[in-house]
Amino acid sequence: MDDRTLRVLEFDWVRTRLQQLCATLLGEELAQGLVPEVDFGRVEELQQETAEARLLLREGGVGLRGVVDFRPSVQRACLGGILDGRQLVELWRAARAGRLAKAAVTSRADRLPVLAALARDLPTFELLEARFERSLSEEGQVLDGASAHLAKVRREIRATQERLRAQLEEIVRSPRWSRMLQDPIVTVRGDRYVVPVKQAYAAQFPGVVHDQSATGATLFMEPLVALQLGNRLRQLQGEEAREVERVLAELSSEVASRKADWERLASLLARLDFALAKAALAEELDAVRPVLVPRPLLDLRAARHPILVERSGRHRSPVVPVDVRLGEDFRTLVITGPNTGGKTVTLKTVGLLTLMAQAGLAIPARDGSRAGCFSAVFADIGDEQSIQQNLSTFSSHMRTVVEVVRRAGPGCLVLLDEVGAGTDPAEGCALARAVVETLHERGACTVVTTHYGELKTLAYQLDGVENASVEFDAETLQPTYRLRIGTPGRSNALVIASRLGLEEAVVARARSYLRRDLQEADALLEGVERDRRAAELDRQEAERMRAELEVLRAGYEERLRRLEETRRQLLDRAREEARQVVDRARREVETVLEALRTERRERAAEQARRRLQALVESLQQARQPPGPPLERVEVGQAVRVASLGAEGLVVGVSGELAEVQVGSAKVRVPRSELRAPAAASTAAAPDRRRWPEPPRLAAKLDLRGLPADEAVARLEKYLDDAVLAGAHRVLVVHGRGTGALRRAVHEVLRTYPGVRFSLANPGEGGDGATVVEFTE
Repeated sequence: MDDRTLRVLEFDWVRTRLQQLCATLLGEELAQGLVPEVDFGRVEELQQETAEARLLLREGGVGLRGVVDFRPSVQRACLGGILDGRQLVELWRAARAGRLAKAAVTSRADRLPVLAALARDLPTFELLEARFERSLSEEGQVLDGASAHLAKVRREIRATQERLRAQLEEIVRSPRWSRMLQDPIVTVRGDRYVVPVKQAYAAQFPGVVHDQSATGATLFMEPLVALQLGNRLRQLQGEEAREVERVLAELSSEVASRKADWERLASLLARLDFALAKAALAEELDAVRPVLVPRPLLDLRAARHPILVERSGRHRSPVVPVDVRLGEDFRTLVITGPNTGGKTVTLKTVGLLTLMAQAGLAIPARDGSRAGCFSAVFADIGDEQSIQQNLSTFSSHMRTVVEVVRRAGPGCLVLLDEVGAGTDPAEGCALARAVVETLHERGACTVVTTHYGELKTLAYQLDGVENASVEFDAETLQPTYRLRIGTPGRSNALVIASRLGLEEAVVARARSYLRRDLQEADALLEGVERDRRAAELDRQEAERMRAELEVLRAGYEERLRRLEETRRQLLDRAREEARQVVDRARREVETVLEALRTERRERAAEQARRRLQALVESLQQARQPPGPPLERVEVGQAVRVASLGAEGLVVGVSGELAEVQVGSAKVRVPRSELRAPAAASTAAAPDRRRWPEPPRLAAKLDLRGLPADEAVARLEKYLDDAVLAGAHRVLVVHGRGTGALRRAVHEVLRTYPGVRFSLANPGEGGDGATVVEFTE
């Protein structure tokens, strides 16, 4: 990618904008040196990096603002220099930014694999950061915590200053000396504490003169009584300066000891900053990641020139996008059309978006746009014109074309604007055709704009050549800036002249001078354009109808969804009602059992059994099968829907499906799910199962060897079964052992209603068993 091509295609604008979006000078250097890549694998990696940075940016990015270029400071430290506090703070901020960036990116490693691999290499300086934090303020001042000796010296300085100020304040307040002072204040001159003495009392005031006012009326004198403390203060301040310098030298030495890590930090922070700048540019341009293909190919959909996008954002004016493809069905595209119609902008859009894609940048186009990998891009676009004319302009362009023809070949992209212009039309046309044919034969992908009508015929003479035109509205005499691939551009000079009011006789005379074949070609193109407009109208109508059908389809799908939702709600309601029936039955059973436990007389137990029997019969009735399917189904017939457990009225029958009105909803179900309503089913099957006879009860319960809690549970169930079976006397065997199981059994029997118990006689087990009798 030679510099002239990058300049002509305005790649410098991309670099400049990226520099403006970088947070650091480190990133700006990378932006300034950005060049497109030609290796497909490298381009893919850069595109992935930009996509990940865009995701990171949307989630808050990383804080790199405030990081300066700290490399000169590191270099100075390595040469033995002592860094000042400001320089050390800059290094501190860079180290902190690197640590935070590493944590932010690596925590998203599953979604940012490329950036995470970069961030893992970021060196950290935890110990040095802690030393910086202890030793320096954010403004670069050395803190007392930098060393114990510095803290001690500064405490003594503060104490000495207080004592010195107290002495001077005493002098200022003294009636003896205050009359000699210009003002009752204590000030500083040359790091010495002084008082302002009137010139007239200079000889009477005991002290040393350090300065005087501009008028000479005031002398700033250090009293002799404070001289010793002042000297001590100067001594301490010198000691403080030496300790500060020692601390700074020590920190600078620590910085120098990790030179390689600082260099790696600068490099990786620059890459991270630059990646975020690429992401910010993508967001600014509303750009997309192109689909990369490993061959020279372009398929740009709704492509927009970045500069026009940026200007349109400022001026709120729309940009007309273009669809351009190259490299599959054809390798050479000849674009014709009127001036200011958008031919040159299309060339620049194709070229700049190709360079951006190969530089790892998102491109302002629609999703699904594809970009290949070109080994070189050449461009000759007529923006660099000399103020001279004719031969000089032609020569300027031809020098570029000569170089392009010499270097272009397979895998190259060539963009030529108004090829062969600036000389005799006949020779220029012949030269333009020869250049285009040569580039085509050598396998280059070429896009060329021209006003030469003869170049349109190449599409019909050579395989892999296609025409395109920029659309022109003959009614408004304005270009639409739309690119039409497959349709050559018409010459609109006579149409425009006629619409602008040129006499028809003059226009007719001009038309008569045209060659017959050109007139026929123009008429043919007019017919093609007319057919294209008709086809475009048909396409728009088809799109409108498709949109209406889509709306209808969405409406029907919504209605179907609501019906399915209603059906689901009915099923859920039926299941919930069944669950409630079962829950009520379970609670009633518990109530009955509790009554059986608490009732002390047989009449009460009998009454409980009758309630339980009635409850079981009602539960069996609720769970009774819905009966056989109906053989005949008619409109207006009352039915029961088996799958819903609900009754309704048939409102329609279609084949094996029936539409049933259930409450306020209509449902469509198979006829096989329809049953007779509950009343009819009851009349047809009056026979119901009765309460089953209670199971036969063993006369003895053996609990030996069981844990106490399991033995208690079994005993309670056994007693309940005995009550239901009408037993009068049972035997519970618990064994002797430690007596713990016997005590647990007796504890249950003491609280169980309607029973009395005692140890069994020797023939039934003695104290290893208990006899339980149910009272009348």
